[in-house]
Amino acid sequence: MGVDEASLLELVREVCASPGDGVHADTRLETIGFDSLAYAEFAAAVVERHGVDLVDGEAVEMRTAGELARYVSDVDRSTYEVRLGRLQAPAMSLLGGLLRWWFDLEVQGGHHMPRSGPVVLCMNHESLLDIPVAVLASHRPITFMAKRELFPNDASTGFWNALGAFSVDRDRFDLRAIHAAMEVLGRGEVLGMYPEGTRTPGALLPFLPGAPWLALRTGAPLVPCGIRGTEKAMPRG
Repeated sequence: MGVDEASLLELVREVCASPGDGVHADTRLETIGFDSLAYAEFAAAVVERHGVDLVDGEAVEMRTAGELARYVSDVDRSTYEVRLGRLQAPAMSLLGGLLRWWFDLEVQGGHHMPRSGPVVLCMNHESLLDIPVAVLASHRPITFMAKRELFPNDASTGFWNALGAFSVDRDRFDLRAIHAAMEVLGRGEVLGMYPEGTRTPGALLPFLPGAPWLALRTGAPLVPCGIRGTEKAMPRG
């Protein structure tokens, strides 16, 4: 049985904080500030209140509040779960000693990582070496949100998934990535993110809003991590 469309319209109004009866079926979502983070908030609320998962759907293509409500009302109830990183610990056991020796790794402030519970670990991004370096520096496994370009086929996807990374499309709103990130935090694990969105050796770009939104949405502490020297140890290319 589908979800009542009226309740979904009300949820759209709540997410956008629209006053009074400011949201109707023909209200265009773009006119009420229904951006990517509002959509993520809406999708999370739909899962919590109605048990409907929008991850694999086309709801992001809807243009009016009524279209979105009707779409959600017709979606089958389903679940989506991401389990990653089964080879991260074995890989670090084999390569960790070599990497520590070869690259002369020094870790400061590791005690700031909580011993348990969900964590959003935010790092500057200097090099592809940042990923294994962060894993070595952490006393807990890390699941990374990584750019889609690293996942061009099934083989590479399986490889990165096994090492503890899932893809995110940086060029569009990627609900699957948001959902996967919330699954990781919901299990009390560490989510690794690069809030600049790309590698910027020697510079720090303005941060994208995804990491603080996830921290606020889930209650997970946001732990900053500064990485230095990897751009020289393994430069771009």
